[in-house]
Amino acid sequence: MSSKVAESTKRIVIVGGGTSGWMTAALMSQVMRSSEQSITVIEPPGPRGIGVGEASVISMVQLLKQLGADEVEMMQRCEATYKLGIRFCDWYEKGHDNWHPFGVCGARIDGRDLFPFWLADSKRFGTSEPYEAYSLQWAASNAGKAPHAFHCPSPIAQTQSYAFHFNAEALAGWLRDMALRNGVKEIAGAVQNAELAESGDVNAVTLFAGERVEGDLFVDCSGFQSVLMNKALGDPFESWNSYLLCDRAVAFKIPAEGSVPPYTKSHALSAGWAWHIPLASHLGLGYVYSSQFISDEAAWEELRQHAQLNPGAGQEPRFLKMRVGRQQSFWKRNVVAIGLSAGFLEPLESSGIHLSQVGIELLLKSFPSGRNADSLRDHYNQRMALIYDEVRDFVQMHYRLSRRTDSAFWIAAREAEISGDLKRRLNLYDEVGMLDNLQAEAFTETSYFHLLTGNKRLPRRAPALAASADPHMVHSILASIKAQNDQALRDLPPHEELLRRIHRIQLARAS
Repeated sequence: MSSKVAESTKRIVIVGGGTSGWMTAALMSQVMRSSEQSITVIEPPGPRGIGVGEASVISMVQLLKQLGADEVEMMQRCEATYKLGIRFCDWYEKGHDNWHPFGVCGARIDGRDLFPFWLADSKRFGTSEPYEAYSLQWAASNAGKAPHAFHCPSPIAQTQSYAFHFNAEALAGWLRDMALRNGVKEIAGAVQNAELAESGDVNAVTLFAGERVEGDLFVDCSGFQSVLMNKALGDPFESWNSYLLCDRAVAFKIPAEGSVPPYTKSHALSAGWAWHIPLASHLGLGYVYSSQFISDEAAWEELRQHAQLNPGAGQEPRFLKMRVGRQQSFWKRNVVAIGLSAGFLEPLESSGIHLSQVGIELLLKSFPSGRNADSLRDHYNQRMALIYDEVRDFVQMHYRLSRRTDSAFWIAAREAEISGDLKRRLNLYDEVGMLDNLQAEAFTETSYFHLLTGNKRLPRRAPALAASADPHMVHSILASIKAQNDQALRDLPPHEELLRRIHRIQLARAS
């Protein structure tokens, strides 16, 4: 049976605040400022996040532009620092680091990624330089440099290929202020139940305090509870526990000490991995792990030892249970799920904020006008499912490439079930270094190349077009890229110097 959105979709109700709810409200109210739509956010009591540090990918720079927001203001409000990529420690094997830097690696040649030309050059001349060595973001990360230059244009800033670390609770508050300035209405309270029409659409939600809130379109941002999409509409949840084994996390924060690197660090531990997220005044630490292989108490103890905390340091850990997977539908009847209510992957590649942003942007492109919305809904569900599934595969590939055999977890994570799409993608890459049918809103082929080469997985041969290119020209281009990166690096200030100007504080440094 088809579903019709109300004759005029004027009343938008967002159930749940937090980062996803207030991002939805801020972005929709910014885009719809001249329209007749009203937007109401129902926010339950309690904190808007765990406040120990979160990170984004480069799409957040574009989000700020869409909001008409000031980057410096956001950073000041949210304890934010810059992020140029992710450093993975001990993932492939103990003592081995690999990187996922952002942006184009070096340059594109004839519209194609540098990778096949680097591969052909490497096979022809035995070049010792790794693929990541041609990334300006990789070089800047190692040198502790910022993405913005003071006195000249920065290639990183010009291409908007940088991201942020931030306090997620503070980010939600900043987005809330922006949404309220745009005329969004806020109601404090938690949803007790949803009232369904004969058609199956949601007519209204009732709060525990008794208030009834009607709407034409409901956006479910209620987190893992998924009070509308899963509970009220009964949409099935697809678990990914057979693909990704980690289902728990423990997190805490400590005052910032020492340097503030412009990258996130992910350090492999016995039953998962630890994140290091440097904020302006704090360091966020957490351990994502599998409850099949370690208890909560043992995970906290391992994280404490990893962070070199004294037993009597008085830290209060926050334990989180993670529902890994996604809803079968992202838009059902007149309900759209955004954020954790739509799906969740462990934060290995900082995809959470990005997936919420993609969901909101696609909704705005597909916004129902009041007529039959079935075609829009079908398109939205198909696109979001492809994007979520591909991000899942990209995250799982980190475990698939590991060669660690020192714990039962790492063996099981590497041997876990993988999707047919990932299997086909890896087989094609192994033969000739090609990656097929990637979703533009997920991760680019450059990201795959960084991950695969950093874990010592190279194709059997280079593509014919790259292999047949003038070898001396390719060799010269590679040398030119290194020289250009070296010059750009000299123009970039230290990360901490830029942060001092932004936050107007003296950041702690190692003595």
